[in-house]
Amino acid sequence: MTNQHRFPSEPQPEGALPVAELGSTDYEEVLVPYTREAQEVPEHHAIHQRRIVPPVPEGAEVADPAPSPAIDWTPRLAAPGLRAASEEIRLVRNVALDSAAEHHAASEVGDPSVAINGSVVFYTGNWYAAASLDGGATFRYVDPFTAFPKPIGMSFCCDQVVHYIKKIDMFVWLLQYSPDQTGANLQRLAFARSQDVRSGRWRVFDITAQQLGLPNVYLDDPDLAIGTNMLYLTVNGFLGQQWTATVLVRIPLSGIRSGNITAQHTISRDNFSFRVAQNCGKCAFWAAHNTTSSLRVFSWEERADAPTFNDITVARWAAGSYRSQIPGGMNWLGRADPRITGATKAGHDLWFAWGANRGGTNGRPQPYIQIARINSKTLELVDNLNLWDEHAALGYASLSSNSRREVGVSYMLGGGERFPSHAVGILTGTRRDCLCVEGLRGPARDGWGDYLTIRRCYPRTKLFAATGYTMQHGAAPNDATPHFVIFGRSGDV
Repeated sequence: MTNQHRFPSEPQPEGALPVAELGSTDYEEVLVPYTREAQEVPEHHAIHQRRIVPPVPEGAEVADPAPSPAIDWTPRLAAPGLRAASEEIRLVRNVALDSAAEHHAASEVGDPSVAINGSVVFYTGNWYAAASLDGGATFRYVDPFTAFPKPIGMSFCCDQVVHYIKKIDMFVWLLQYSPDQTGANLQRLAFARSQDVRSGRWRVFDITAQQLGLPNVYLDDPDLAIGTNMLYLTVNGFLGQQWTATVLVRIPLSGIRSGNITAQHTISRDNFSFRVAQNCGKCAFWAAHNTTSSLRVFSWEERADAPTFNDITVARWAAGSYRSQIPGGMNWLGRADPRITGATKAGHDLWFAWGANRGGTNGRPQPYIQIARINSKTLELVDNLNLWDEHAALGYASLSSNSRREVGVSYMLGGGERFPSHAVGILTGTRRDCLCVEGLRGPARDGWGDYLTIRRCYPRTKLFAATGYTMQHGAAPNDATPHFVIFGRSGDV
Protein backbone atom coordinates (compact mmCIF):
# COMPACT_ATOMS: atom_id res chain seq x y z
CA MET A 1 0.00 0.00 0.00
CA THR A 2 1.50 3.35 -1.06
CA ASN A 3 1.40 6.17 1.43
CA GLN A 4 -0.19 9.20 -0.22
CA HIS A 5 -0.38 12.00 2.35
CA ARG A 6 -2.57 14.85 1.20
CA PHE A 7 -3.13 17.62 3.70
CA PRO A 8 -5.92 20.09 2.94
CA SER A 9 -4.60 23.23 1.30
CA GLU A 10 -7.30 25.48 2.81
CA PRO A 11 -6.89 26.86 6.36
CA GLN A 12 -8.36 24.60 9.04
CA PRO A 13 -11.17 25.89 11.29
CA GLU A 14 -10.25 26.80 14.85
CA GLY A 15 -10.03 23.73 17.05
CA ALA A 16 -9.41 21.34 14.13
CA LEU A 17 -6.85 18.59 13.61
CA PRO A 18 -5.03 18.07 10.30
CA VAL A 19 -6.19 15.17 8.14
CA ALA A 20 -4.22 13.01 5.70
CA GLU A 21 -5.16 10.11 3.44
CA LEU A 22 -3.81 6.60 3.09
CA GLY A 23 -3.64 4.97 -0.31
CA SER A 24 -6.10 2.26 -1.37
CA THR A 25 -5.34 -1.41 -1.82
CA ASP A 26 -6.93 -4.75 -2.52
CA TYR A 27 -6.45 -7.14 0.36
CA GLU A 28 -5.51 -10.80 0.25
CA GLU A 29 -7.46 -13.74 1.63
CA VAL A 30 -5.87 -16.05 4.21
CA LEU A 31 -7.22 -19.37 5.47
CA VAL A 32 -6.81 -19.47 9.26
CA PRO A 33 -6.88 -22.92 10.91
CA TYR A 34 -8.91 -23.58 14.06
CA THR A 35 -7.86 -26.14 16.67
CA ARG A 36 -9.63 -27.77 19.61
CA GLU A 37 -7.13 -26.41 22.14
CA ALA A 38 -5.27 -23.15 22.52
CA GLN A 39 -1.65 -23.02 21.39
CA GLU A 40 1.01 -23.53 24.07
CA VAL A 41 2.79 -20.27 24.86
CA PRO A 42 6.25 -20.52 26.46
CA GLU A 43 6.36 -19.65 30.15
CA HIS A 44 9.01 -16.98 29.50
CA HIS A 45 6.73 -15.09 27.10
CA ALA A 46 5.87 -11.87 28.91
CA ILE A 47 3.97 -8.64 28.46
CA HIS A 48 6.24 -5.70 27.65
CA GLN A 49 6.56 -2.95 30.22
CA ARG A 50 4.30 0.06 30.01
CA ARG A 51 5.80 2.81 27.90
CA ILE A 52 6.11 6.31 29.31
CA VAL A 53 2.89 8.27 28.92
CA PRO A 54 2.41 11.99 29.54
CA PRO A 55 1.03 12.83 32.99
CA VAL A 56 -2.36 14.50 33.24
CA PRO A 57 -1.86 18.02 34.67
CA GLU A 58 -3.62 18.84 37.91
CA GLY A 59 -6.85 20.73 37.24
CA ALA A 60 -8.75 23.33 39.19
CA GLU A 61 -11.08 22.23 41.97
CA VAL A 62 -14.49 21.38 40.47
CA ALA A 63 -17.31 20.12 42.66
CA ASP A 64 -19.60 17.20 41.89
CA PRO A 65 -23.14 18.49 42.52
CA ALA A 66 -24.67 15.00 42.74
CA PRO A 67 -22.14 12.44 44.11
CA SER A 68 -22.84 8.82 43.19
CA PRO A 69 -23.69 6.29 45.90
CA ALA A 70 -21.43 3.28 46.35
CA ILE A 71 -22.23 0.19 44.29
CA ASP A 72 -25.07 -1.95 45.66
CA TRP A 73 -23.97 -5.57 45.28
CA THR A 74 -27.47 -6.98 45.96
CA PRO A 75 -28.02 -9.55 44.56
CA ARG A 76 -24.35 -10.55 44.81
CA LEU A 77 -24.42 -13.11 42.04
CA ALA A 78 -26.95 -13.50 39.25
CA ALA A 79 -26.94 -16.82 37.40
CA PRO A 80 -28.57 -18.24 34.25
CA GLY A 81 -32.11 -19.29 35.10
CA LEU A 82 -32.41 -17.05 38.17
CA ARG A 83 -35.86 -15.53 38.48
CA ALA A 84 -35.70 -11.84 39.15
CA ALA A 85 -37.56 -8.59 38.62
CA SER A 86 -37.45 -7.30 35.06
CA GLU A 87 -34.86 -4.63 35.84
CA GLU A 88 -32.38 -7.03 37.45
CA ILE A 89 -29.33 -8.22 35.52
CA ARG A 90 -29.43 -11.75 34.18
CA LEU A 91 -26.39 -13.60 32.84
CA VAL A 92 -27.40 -15.49 29.71
CA ARG A 93 -23.87 -16.81 29.17
CA ASN A 94 -20.93 -16.95 31.56
CA VAL A 95 -18.42 -19.27 29.88
CA ALA A 96 -14.77 -19.83 30.77
CA LEU A 97 -12.24 -20.28 27.97
CA ASP A 98 -10.30 -22.81 30.06
CA SER A 99 -7.95 -23.96 27.30
CA ALA A 100 -6.29 -20.53 27.13
CA ALA A 101 -5.41 -20.85 30.82
CA GLU A 102 -4.35 -24.49 30.60
CA HIS A 103 -1.88 -23.72 27.78
CA HIS A 104 -0.46 -20.54 29.34
CA ALA A 105 -1.83 -18.39 26.52
CA ALA A 106 -3.76 -15.91 28.69
CA SER A 107 -1.62 -13.43 30.59
CA GLU A 108 -2.52 -11.71 33.84
CA VAL A 109 -2.49 -8.65 31.58
CA GLY A 110 -5.36 -10.20 29.65
CA ASP A 111 -6.63 -7.66 27.06
CA PRO A 112 -9.76 -9.68 26.18
CA SER A 113 -12.06 -8.58 23.35
CA VAL A 114 -15.16 -10.08 21.72
CA ALA A 115 -17.63 -9.68 18.86
CA ILE A 116 -20.84 -11.63 18.22
CA ASN A 117 -23.42 -12.20 15.49
CA GLY A 118 -25.88 -14.88 16.54
CA SER A 119 -24.18 -18.25 16.70
CA VAL A 120 -20.82 -16.82 15.56
CA VAL A 121 -18.57 -15.40 18.28
CA PHE A 122 -14.94 -14.33 17.97
CA TYR A 123 -12.86 -13.77 21.11
CA THR A 124 -9.26 -12.60 21.52
CA GLY A 125 -6.69 -11.88 24.24
CA ASN A 126 -2.98 -12.13 25.00
CA TRP A 127 -1.90 -14.47 23.35
CA TYR A 128 -4.77 -16.43 21.83
CA ALA A 129 -7.87 -16.11 19.70
CA ALA A 130 -10.97 -18.30 19.63
CA ALA A 131 -14.10 -18.80 17.54
CA SER A 132 -17.44 -20.20 18.62
CA LEU A 133 -20.08 -21.45 16.20
CA ASP A 134 -22.70 -22.18 18.87
CA GLY A 135 -23.22 -18.74 20.40
CA GLY A 136 -20.34 -18.97 22.85
CA ALA A 137 -21.16 -22.31 24.48
CA THR A 138 -17.91 -23.83 23.20
CA PHE A 139 -14.82 -22.43 21.47
CA ARG A 140 -12.16 -23.51 18.99
CA TYR A 141 -8.81 -21.74 19.04
CA VAL A 142 -6.48 -19.83 16.73
CA ASP A 143 -2.75 -19.25 17.09
CA PRO A 144 -2.27 -15.52 16.34
CA PHE A 145 1.52 -16.05 16.10
CA THR A 146 1.10 -18.23 12.99
CA ALA A 147 -2.38 -17.34 11.67
CA PHE A 148 -1.11 -14.88 9.05
CA PRO A 149 2.11 -14.40 7.07
CA LYS A 150 4.67 -12.42 9.07
CA PRO A 151 5.45 -8.88 7.92
CA ILE A 152 9.12 -8.41 7.06
CA GLY A 153 11.13 -8.09 10.26
CA MET A 154 8.09 -8.42 12.54
CA SER A 155 6.07 -11.04 14.38
CA PHE A 156 2.78 -11.06 16.26
CA CYS A 157 2.93 -9.22 19.58
CA CYS A 158 -0.31 -8.63 21.46
CA ASP A 159 -3.20 -6.17 21.96
CA GLN A 160 -5.86 -7.81 19.80
CA VAL A 161 -9.30 -6.21 19.38
CA VAL A 162 -12.38 -7.56 17.57
CA HIS A 163 -15.67 -6.02 16.47
CA TYR A 164 -18.72 -6.85 14.37
CA ILE A 165 -20.13 -4.50 11.69
CA LYS A 166 -23.83 -5.31 11.33
CA LYS A 167 -24.39 -3.08 8.29
CA ILE A 168 -22.08 -5.15 6.07
CA ASP A 169 -22.06 -8.42 8.07
CA MET A 170 -18.33 -8.22 8.76
CA PHE A 171 -16.13 -9.25 11.67
CA VAL A 172 -13.02 -7.12 12.20
CA TRP A 173 -9.98 -8.63 13.92
CA LEU A 174 -7.09 -6.32 14.78
CA LEU A 175 -3.63 -7.72 15.64
CA GLN A 176 -0.61 -5.71 16.81
CA TYR A 177 2.85 -6.71 15.61
CA SER A 178 6.25 -6.32 17.22
CA PRO A 179 8.69 -3.63 15.99
CA ASP A 180 11.24 -4.16 13.28
CA GLN A 181 14.88 -3.05 13.58
CA THR A 182 13.87 0.61 13.11
CA GLY A 183 11.48 0.50 16.09
CA ALA A 184 8.37 0.75 13.89
CA ASN A 185 5.56 -1.80 13.65
CA LEU A 186 2.09 -2.17 12.16
CA GLN A 187 -1.53 -2.77 13.06
CA ARG A 188 -3.10 -5.58 11.01
CA LEU A 189 -6.83 -5.63 10.26
CA ALA A 190 -8.44 -8.91 9.20
CA PHE A 191 -12.01 -9.02 7.86
CA ALA A 192 -14.45 -11.91 7.50
CA ARG A 193 -18.18 -12.22 6.96
CA SER A 194 -20.01 -14.37 9.47
CA GLN A 195 -20.04 -17.36 7.15
CA ASP A 196 -16.32 -16.92 6.44
CA VAL A 197 -15.51 -16.88 10.17
CA ARG A 198 -17.03 -20.37 10.27
CA SER A 199 -14.54 -21.60 7.68
CA GLY A 200 -11.60 -19.46 8.85
CA ARG A 201 -11.39 -17.25 5.75
CA TRP A 202 -10.03 -13.78 6.54
CA ARG A 203 -8.80 -10.93 4.38
CA VAL A 204 -5.91 -8.81 5.60
CA PHE A 205 -5.18 -5.08 5.46
CA ASP A 206 -2.11 -3.52 7.15
CA ILE A 207 -1.62 -0.02 8.54
CA THR A 208 2.03 0.76 9.18
CA ALA A 209 3.72 3.53 11.13
CA GLN A 210 5.45 4.61 7.92
CA GLN A 211 2.12 5.01 6.12
CA LEU A 212 0.94 7.27 8.94
CA GLY A 213 3.99 9.49 8.52
CA LEU A 214 5.51 8.26 11.79
CA PRO A 215 8.84 6.63 10.87
CA ASN A 216 10.50 4.58 13.62
CA VAL A 217 7.35 4.85 15.77
CA TYR A 218 5.82 1.92 17.65
CA LEU A 219 2.01 1.79 17.39
CA ASP A 220 0.44 0.56 20.64
CA ASP A 221 -2.84 0.44 22.61
CA PRO A 222 -5.27 0.08 19.67
CA ASP A 223 -9.05 0.24 19.77
CA LEU A 224 -11.94 -0.06 17.29
CA ALA A 225 -15.36 1.57 17.03
CA ILE A 226 -18.17 1.46 14.46
CA GLY A 227 -20.16 4.38 13.05
CA THR A 228 -22.94 4.44 10.48
CA ASN A 229 -20.59 4.34 7.48
CA MET A 230 -17.10 4.23 9.02
CA LEU A 231 -14.79 1.95 10.96
CA TYR A 232 -12.58 3.87 13.40
CA LEU A 233 -9.18 2.72 14.65
CA THR A 234 -7.26 4.61 17.33
CA VAL A 235 -3.67 3.96 18.38
CA ASN A 236 -0.89 5.64 20.36
CA GLY A 237 2.57 6.15 18.86
CA PHE A 238 5.81 5.85 20.85
CA LEU A 239 9.28 6.87 19.77
CA GLY A 240 11.37 4.54 21.87
CA GLN A 241 9.70 4.58 25.28
CA GLN A 242 8.23 8.09 24.98
CA TRP A 243 4.79 8.94 23.63
CA THR A 244 4.98 11.06 20.50
CA ALA A 245 1.55 10.99 18.80
CA THR A 246 -1.99 9.65 18.94
CA VAL A 247 -3.70 8.63 15.71
CA LEU A 248 -7.28 8.12 14.56
CA VAL A 249 -7.87 6.29 11.27
CA ARG A 250 -11.29 6.10 9.63
CA ILE A 251 -12.14 3.58 6.92
CA PRO A 252 -15.36 3.68 4.86
CA LEU A 253 -17.43 0.51 5.28
CA SER A 254 -18.12 0.50 1.54
CA GLY A 255 -14.42 -0.13 0.85
CA ILE A 256 -14.27 -2.94 3.40
CA ARG A 257 -17.27 -4.59 1.74
CA SER A 258 -15.85 -4.22 -1.78
CA GLY A 259 -12.30 -5.17 -0.83
CA ASN A 260 -10.83 -1.86 -2.06
CA ILE A 261 -9.99 -0.01 1.14
CA THR A 262 -9.30 3.70 1.45
CA ALA A 263 -8.57 5.50 4.71
CA GLN A 264 -8.05 8.91 6.23
CA HIS A 265 -6.20 9.64 9.44
CA THR A 266 -5.64 12.49 11.83
CA ILE A 267 -2.82 12.87 14.35
CA SER A 268 -2.55 14.77 17.62
CA ARG A 269 0.72 15.50 19.38
CA ASP A 270 -1.03 17.41 22.15
CA ASN A 271 -3.58 14.92 23.51
CA PHE A 272 -2.72 11.38 24.54
CA SER A 273 -4.85 8.27 23.94
CA PHE A 274 -8.14 8.59 22.07
CA ARG A 275 -11.21 6.40 22.64
CA VAL A 276 -14.01 6.67 20.05
CA ALA A 277 -17.58 6.29 21.35
CA GLN A 278 -19.16 2.99 20.35
CA ASN A 279 -22.33 3.18 18.23
CA CYS A 280 -21.50 6.79 17.38
CA GLY A 281 -23.69 7.10 14.24
CA LYS A 282 -22.77 9.61 11.55
CA CYS A 283 -20.42 11.61 13.76
CA ALA A 284 -17.45 10.13 15.59
CA PHE A 285 -16.86 11.44 19.09
CA TRP A 286 -13.73 10.76 21.12
CA ALA A 287 -12.05 12.25 24.16
CA ALA A 288 -8.74 12.77 25.93
CA HIS A 289 -7.76 14.50 29.17
CA ASN A 290 -6.56 18.12 29.31
CA THR A 291 -6.31 18.21 33.11
CA THR A 292 -7.84 16.33 36.01
CA SER A 293 -10.91 18.55 35.70
CA SER A 294 -11.07 19.18 31.93
CA LEU A 295 -11.92 16.77 29.13
CA ARG A 296 -11.24 17.50 25.46
CA VAL A 297 -14.03 16.05 23.31
CA PHE A 298 -13.41 15.71 19.58
CA SER A 299 -16.04 15.26 16.87
CA TRP A 300 -15.76 14.36 13.18
CA GLU A 301 -18.84 14.27 10.99
CA GLU A 302 -18.64 11.62 8.29
CA ARG A 303 -18.96 14.31 5.59
CA ALA A 304 -16.60 16.78 7.25
CA ASP A 305 -13.06 17.34 6.06
CA ALA A 306 -11.54 17.50 9.53
CA PRO A 307 -12.42 16.96 13.18
CA THR A 308 -12.93 19.71 15.74
CA PHE A 309 -12.90 19.73 19.53
CA ASN A 310 -14.43 21.35 22.60
CA ASP A 311 -13.13 21.45 26.19
CA ILE A 312 -15.56 20.38 28.92
CA THR A 313 -15.19 20.80 32.67
CA VAL A 314 -15.69 17.67 34.80
CA ALA A 315 -15.54 17.00 38.55
CA ARG A 316 -11.90 16.96 39.64
CA TRP A 317 -10.32 13.55 40.06
CA ALA A 318 -6.84 12.42 41.14
CA ALA A 319 -4.08 10.78 39.08
CA GLY A 320 -0.65 9.73 40.36
CA SER A 321 0.51 6.18 41.14
CA TYR A 322 -2.50 3.89 41.48
CA ARG A 323 -2.39 1.35 44.30
CA SER A 324 -4.70 -1.38 45.54
CA GLN A 325 -3.18 -4.23 47.54
CA ILE A 326 -4.70 -7.70 47.29
CA PRO A 327 -4.11 -10.76 49.53
CA GLY A 328 -0.46 -11.70 49.13
CA GLY A 329 0.66 -8.09 48.88
CA MET A 330 0.60 -7.45 45.11
CA ASN A 331 -0.62 -4.13 43.76
CA TRP A 332 -3.05 -5.24 41.05
CA LEU A 333 -3.25 -1.64 39.75
CA GLY A 334 0.50 -1.45 39.16
CA ARG A 335 0.01 -0.83 35.40
CA ALA A 336 -3.04 1.41 35.73
CA ASP A 337 -3.10 4.95 34.38
CA PRO A 338 -5.91 7.45 33.69
CA ARG A 339 -6.29 6.97 29.93
CA ILE A 340 -9.93 6.67 28.83
CA THR A 341 -10.87 2.98 28.66
CA GLY A 342 -14.58 3.15 27.77
CA ALA A 343 -16.72 5.29 25.48
CA THR A 344 -20.18 4.99 23.96
CA LYS A 345 -23.10 7.00 22.62
CA ALA A 346 -26.66 6.33 23.79
CA GLY A 347 -29.34 8.54 22.29
CA HIS A 348 -27.94 12.08 22.43
CA ASP A 349 -25.59 11.32 25.32
CA LEU A 350 -21.87 10.51 25.21
CA TRP A 351 -20.32 8.46 28.01
CA PHE A 352 -16.54 8.45 28.65
CA ALA A 353 -14.98 6.31 31.43
CA TRP A 354 -11.51 6.22 32.98
CA GLY A 355 -9.76 4.98 36.11
CA ALA A 356 -9.31 7.61 38.82
CA ASN A 357 -7.07 7.37 41.85
CA ARG A 358 -8.31 7.52 45.42
CA GLY A 359 -9.27 11.01 46.54
CA GLY A 360 -10.57 13.59 44.08
CA THR A 361 -13.45 15.98 44.71
CA ASN A 362 -15.52 13.28 46.42
CA GLY A 363 -12.64 11.91 48.54
CA ARG A 364 -13.09 8.32 47.35
CA PRO A 365 -11.34 5.84 49.70
CA GLN A 366 -10.19 3.52 46.88
CA PRO A 367 -9.28 3.95 43.19
CA TYR A 368 -12.54 4.07 41.24
CA ILE A 369 -14.09 4.61 37.82
CA GLN A 370 -15.16 8.11 36.81
CA ILE A 371 -17.59 8.60 33.93
CA ALA A 372 -18.48 11.86 32.21
CA ARG A 373 -21.94 11.96 30.61
CA ILE A 374 -22.08 14.68 27.95
CA ASN A 375 -24.85 15.93 25.68
CA SER A 376 -23.61 15.37 22.10
CA LYS A 377 -25.75 18.21 20.73
CA THR A 378 -24.71 20.96 23.13
CA LEU A 379 -21.40 19.40 24.25
CA GLU A 380 -22.27 20.23 27.84
CA LEU A 381 -21.73 18.01 30.85
CA VAL A 382 -24.88 16.22 31.99
CA ASP A 383 -23.50 14.24 34.92
CA ASN A 384 -20.40 12.96 36.70
CA LEU A 385 -20.89 9.29 37.57
CA ASN A 386 -18.59 7.34 39.91
CA LEU A 387 -18.41 3.54 40.18
CA TRP A 388 -16.86 2.99 43.58
CA ASP A 389 -16.70 0.67 46.56
CA GLU A 390 -15.56 1.46 50.09
CA HIS A 391 -13.35 -1.62 50.41
CA ALA A 392 -12.27 -2.52 46.83
CA ALA A 393 -10.70 -0.64 43.94
CA LEU A 394 -12.42 -0.58 40.54
CA GLY A 395 -10.84 -0.13 37.12
CA TYR A 396 -10.57 -1.00 33.43
CA ALA A 397 -14.16 -0.04 32.56
CA SER A 398 -15.39 -0.64 29.02
CA LEU A 399 -18.70 0.84 27.80
CA SER A 400 -21.28 0.13 25.10
CA SER A 401 -24.96 0.85 24.46
CA ASN A 402 -27.81 -1.41 23.38
CA SER A 403 -30.78 -0.80 21.09
CA ARG A 404 -32.78 0.50 24.08
CA ARG A 405 -30.20 3.26 24.60
CA GLU A 406 -29.07 1.72 27.83
CA VAL A 407 -25.37 1.82 28.72
CA GLY A 408 -23.62 -1.37 29.77
CA VAL A 409 -20.27 -1.61 31.52
CA SER A 410 -17.69 -4.36 32.03
CA TYR A 411 -15.02 -3.76 34.69
CA MET A 412 -12.68 -5.26 37.29
CA LEU A 413 -12.67 -4.89 41.05
CA GLY A 414 -10.20 -6.05 43.69
CA GLY A 415 -8.33 -5.10 46.82
CA GLY A 416 -8.59 -5.66 50.54
CA GLU A 417 -9.75 -9.26 50.95
CA ARG A 418 -10.77 -9.61 47.29
CA PHE A 419 -8.62 -10.90 44.42
CA PRO A 420 -9.25 -9.22 41.02
CA SER A 421 -12.79 -10.17 39.98
CA HIS A 422 -14.98 -9.44 36.96
CA ALA A 423 -18.27 -7.53 37.08
CA VAL A 424 -20.79 -6.06 34.65
CA GLY A 425 -23.50 -3.47 35.06
CA ILE A 426 -26.14 -1.29 33.46
CA LEU A 427 -25.70 2.41 34.19
CA THR A 428 -28.93 3.89 32.82
CA GLY A 429 -32.44 3.57 34.19
CA THR A 430 -32.42 1.41 37.31
CA ARG A 431 -28.70 1.06 38.14
CA ARG A 432 -27.64 -2.55 38.54
CA ASP A 433 -24.24 -4.28 38.94
CA CYS A 434 -23.49 -7.98 38.91
CA LEU A 435 -20.41 -9.90 39.99
CA CYS A 436 -19.75 -12.43 37.20
CA VAL A 437 -16.64 -14.30 38.37
CA GLU A 438 -14.74 -14.12 41.66
CA GLY A 439 -10.96 -14.33 41.36
CA LEU A 440 -9.35 -17.06 43.46
CA ARG A 441 -5.81 -15.67 43.34
CA GLY A 442 -3.93 -12.61 42.19
CA PRO A 443 -1.21 -11.80 39.67
CA ALA A 444 2.37 -12.97 40.24
CA ARG A 445 3.62 -9.40 39.86
CA ASP A 446 2.16 -5.92 40.27
CA GLY A 447 -0.29 -5.24 37.48
CA TRP A 448 -3.44 -6.17 35.59
CA GLY A 449 -5.18 -4.82 32.49
CA ASP A 450 -4.85 -3.31 30.06
CA TYR A 451 -8.48 -3.31 28.87
CA LEU A 452 -11.77 -5.20 28.75
CA THR A 453 -14.46 -5.12 26.05
CA ILE A 454 -18.24 -4.87 25.92
CA ARG A 455 -20.28 -4.93 22.70
CA ARG A 456 -23.87 -4.77 21.55
CA CYS A 457 -25.04 -8.37 21.16
CA TYR A 458 -26.26 -9.09 17.63
CA PRO A 459 -29.00 -9.94 16.73
CA ARG A 460 -30.39 -9.74 20.29
CA THR A 461 -29.54 -6.06 20.49
CA LYS A 462 -31.13 -5.40 23.89
CA LEU A 463 -28.37 -7.56 25.37
CA PHE A 464 -24.63 -7.01 25.84
CA ALA A 465 -21.65 -9.29 25.15
CA ALA A 466 -18.69 -8.70 27.47
CA THR A 467 -15.23 -9.99 28.30
CA GLY A 468 -13.44 -10.38 31.58
CA TYR A 469 -10.84 -12.64 33.16
CA THR A 470 -9.68 -13.84 36.56
CA MET A 471 -6.88 -15.89 38.04
CA GLN A 472 -8.26 -19.26 39.11
CA HIS A 473 -6.29 -22.48 39.74
CA GLY A 474 -2.57 -22.68 39.00
CA ALA A 475 0.35 -20.45 39.81
CA ALA A 476 1.81 -19.13 36.52
CA PRO A 477 1.46 -15.55 35.25
CA ASN A 478 0.19 -16.79 31.87
CA ASP A 479 -2.71 -18.96 33.05
CA ALA A 480 -5.49 -16.41 33.54
CA THR A 481 -8.98 -17.68 32.73
CA PRO A 482 -10.89 -15.54 30.18
CA HIS A 483 -14.68 -15.33 30.45
CA PHE A 484 -17.35 -14.70 27.82
CA VAL A 485 -20.51 -13.11 29.21
CA ILE A 486 -23.86 -12.25 27.63
CA PHE A 487 -26.14 -10.25 29.91
CA GLY A 488 -29.08 -7.88 30.02
CA ARG A 489 -32.16 -6.97 31.98
CA SER A 490 -34.22 -9.96 33.04
CA GLY A 491 -37.17 -8.46 31.21
CA ASP A 492 -35.20 -8.40 27.93
CA VAL A 493 -33.86 -11.96 28.03
